Amino acid sequence: MDHRPAVLNGTYFEVVVEKNENVLARCMLCKVDKREEKHISGSYKHTSNFRTHVKRIYSGKLEEFEQFVKSHSSTKVKNKHLGTPKQKKLKLDFNNISKQQLLDTNIMNYIVNNMKPLSTVENDDFKKIIHDLDSDVKIISRRKLTKNIGEEYESTVNTMKLFFQKNKQIYVCTTADIWSTKHRSFLGITGHWIEPNTLELRGCVLACRRFIGIHSFDKIADLMADIFSEFNLTCDQVISTITDNGSNFVKAFKEFGLKLKIVSEESDEEDEEEDDNQELTFVHIGHDSNTFLLPYHLRCASHTLSLLATTDFNNILKTSTTNRYHHPAIAKCSSLWNMSRKPKSSEIISNILNCSLLFPIITRWNSLFNSVSQLLKYRDKLNTLTKELDLKFHFKEVDIDYLSEYVQLMKPIAIVLDHLQGETNVYYGNLIPTLFSLRIRIQLLKEHNFRYAANLIDPLLKSLKKRFKLFYDLSPEVNEAILASCFHPAFKLRWIPENNEVEKKRIQNLCINTVEKFVMETSVIDTSAEADEDDFFVFSSQEQTKADSKANLEVIQFFNDKNKSLSILNNYVAIKKLFVKFNTNLCSSAPVERLFSFAGFINCATRRNLSDQNFEKLVFLKGNKSYS
Repeated sequence: MDHRPAVLNGTYFEVVVEKNENVLARCMLCKVDKREEKHISGSYKHTSNFRTHVKRIYSGKLEEFEQFVKSHSSTKVKNKHLGTPKQKKLKLDFNNISKQQLLDTNIMNYIVNNMKPLSTVENDDFKKIIHDLDSDVKIISRRKLTKNIGEEYESTVNTMKLFFQKNKQIYVCTTADIWSTKHRSFLGITGHWIEPNTLELRGCVLACRRFIGIHSFDKIADLMADIFSEFNLTCDQVISTITDNGSNFVKAFKEFGLKLKIVSEESDEEDEEEDDNQELTFVHIGHDSNTFLLPYHLRCASHTLSLLATTDFNNILKTSTTNRYHHPAIAKCSSLWNMSRKPKSSEIISNILNCSLLFPIITRWNSLFNSVSQLLKYRDKLNTLTKELDLKFHFKEVDIDYLSEYVQLMKPIAIVLDHLQGETNVYYGNLIPTLFSLRIRIQLLKEHNFRYAANLIDPLLKSLKKRFKLFYDLSPEVNEAILASCFHPAFKLRWIPENNEVEKKRIQNLCINTVEKFVMETSVIDTSAEADEDDFFVFSSQEQTKADSKANLEVIQFFNDKNKSLSILNNYVAIKKLFVKFNTNLCSSAPVERLFSFAGFINCATRRNLSDQNFEKLVFLKGNKSYS
């Protein structure tokens, strides 16, 4: 005789497993509707969870469900019913099912997050670890692991699609780059936005897609457009893409990118100008009947600074007498860095310095700066080191003196690079104040009594100003960067040179007009839905005056507020929303470079047989750990 309550008699819910008086039941309504099978937990005494499930998923059938339960009486479950051999087996199954699923998930997370080979699950030692802990569970097979990773990938993609679909009001900035190995290339794209309530910068990986063939501008544009389309991201939502200065990316955005919209300094004008400047190029060209557009293009400020410290600096050296000091000193450093890669030499270095040597990475200039700086910390031991390594040179006093001046000269650039490539709290509003500060710091170096590097300061300043001419000129083309800084509580108008009152007044008016336009637009949206015939006659001059007054008041109060914390933006409604709009852009494409750093680990020598699809899934899940 079945002593189960009516709710669990198989009509609406069917018991799958029992554990004492607790049960796990399958929803029969979900089964009939061919939905994803739902297992609801409850007990014979407490069946409210089952009613809640019906109410939440099938509210239209709730009354019918309650009538059924009421009309079918049930008796209490007897203890002997729970103690039969059959139930004992189900009890074991219940424990094993939960343990097995948990183990499978944990193993998958371990493989993905620690970038381990999929073959780890076939390793005998790994199997033994799990078996010794619990002999009742089985190690997931490599095939099942690959399947689970694919399912997790699809789930995460769908979660992100749903997020972007539900949050059409957020602004998204993307970074993009191409990463190449000996045999394959991949296009990486990351997405970034500001959480409107907390003002935190958030980010995700959109793709690390196989790029087949030549890296031509049109293929880059095609693949990027496909990826944006997959996530339902439009040009209205994606406000910019940050890339390095590679000519293929520059041309892709020149041919298929949106024009730069210059934020007007006049509240009643919306002029657009085409920018022919080398640094920023935004052109909108129709492709065909299926026209697609790429977002606005911004060049990575960090990459531009790296070019200043490498290409420009080397060109300056060619016409300077400092060249005869630079190359011999750096050559001696390079010999030590090369020796540090050899096991025996590395051991000698470690014994003398009590540390391993840093060495430069060709794609990152600040690694050269850090490597030279480290050697200077051990300047007193360098000649001991060269002697123990049997090198045929020693560091002269002139070498050490020059390297010291080199580090002092380049330190401001290195600090700015590290700052702009930071992972947190680096908004677009940081860019112009940082560049202005960098210029001042390099100018102050003229006050140092440099013996070897003095003649490098002015040419370096000239190159810096040329690279970032639009920003230093506060050109209308960079009005969005200007507004990002002005609406950032830490900067406001403080970064504008004190002797430039004309420019300061212009920028203040730019801020007021921008807020005024925003207030007018939002007030029209807020009132239009409620307007009736009696409110038909609205005199624009009156509305304009009200908007002017409100915008002026909010901007002036904000600029006079001494608090530099982001939290003060809660007191300025319009400025807070404009802060989010203009500060969503990033200063650097560093996020996509970080993506490629662990892509390199995943694509190590022992794992190069990974298919393109599985490689992308692993990189994607690793980069989107918070969305899994």
